[in-house]
Amino acid sequence: MADVEALLRSTMRRHATHAPVGPDLLAAVHARSHRIARRRRTAVTVLAAVAVPAALAVSVLTAVPRDAAPPGSVAVVPSTGTTPVSAPASSSPAATPPGQPPPALRLVPPASATPVFPYRPVFTPIGGLAAPVVTLVDGELTAYYAAHDPVRGADVTIRVSARAPEFTDPGRPFHQTPQRVRGHPAVLRTVVMPPADRLSLYWMEGAGQWVRVDTDDTLTDADVVRLADALAPAAVPVVVPFRFDVVPAGMTVNTSTDSEVAFGVSAGAPAVDCTLLAPRALTGPTVRVGRYAATLRRTGAAATLTVALDDLGATLVVVVPARYPVTNADLIRFARGIQVTSQAQPRPTG
Repeated sequence: MADVEALLRSTMRRHATHAPVGPDLLAAVHARSHRIARRRRTAVTVLAAVAVPAALAVSVLTAVPRDAAPPGSVAVVPSTGTTPVSAPASSSPAATPPGQPPPALRLVPPASATPVFPYRPVFTPIGGLAAPVVTLVDGELTAYYAAHDPVRGADVTIRVSARAPEFTDPGRPFHQTPQRVRGHPAVLRTVVMPPADRLSLYWMEGAGQWVRVDTDDTLTDADVVRLADALAPAAVPVVVPFRFDVVPAGMTVNTSTDSEVAFGVSAGAPAVDCTLLAPRALTGPTVRVGRYAATLRRTGAAATLTVALDDLGATLVVVVPARYPVTNADLIRFARGIQVTSQAQPRPTG
């Protein structure tokens, strides 16, 4: 119970504060860049290429044929890269009149395709860049590109969001210079931090779309501007850990990572959160979700369904805030229709 409550508190806190996307991802990128710069500046011989940060690894879970599972049970399905992370075609529900409870959560068949990242870099650092890992968190799309050359190259992270960039590096000295990118005014922000300065170039590409490019000072200022200027149109799908038989009506996917999918009526406001965690023992009375045992608990904050996916070595946790009333039967039906894809990576707990 403590693990589930901790998950709920951390998830609600992150979304409620509209925290900048992927702090762990950015920290991993910076740590990797620092190691690279230190080796470069001290002339240490590189004996092996630095691996892509483990937090971004997309492990492949053993696929279980869907026809081997009872109808509606949670199963693993191969990921194709265009696997639908379903979001309904219906529009967002009207606001609930003051003094009236919100309408009950309604489930409908999925109607829309996987969110995609709209750009790809054409100009790249020395050695080129690996294929991106694309995630969606609180409505912000992030594409992480690892450098092929760990010494002369540099990792690059590109973000696309409806919100202006926010930075979380208090106390570190920085300076900003005006630039022009793709015909738009832009700002190049340089954060001074040994052994490699952090460069962030950002601009408003169009109405409701901000673009931000992050890297380190392996690239010159001119290189970063050139990379941004040369971005080409693309449609790179996000990581998809689940497929859904039914989805919440009037909601869209606003988070999709290798361990989590969240639906909401607006970016940064989650209503239904599905997270794949490392395995843990269930405590208390159980219910059945297909062929799996689960626990269903309700508090004043949320309804939480925890499903033990014993054959996958994982646990599925579905959280619905109390402001969206949902029956036990619908919550179980929703979880029963979730299939874990081969892109999924259970999130460690602790």
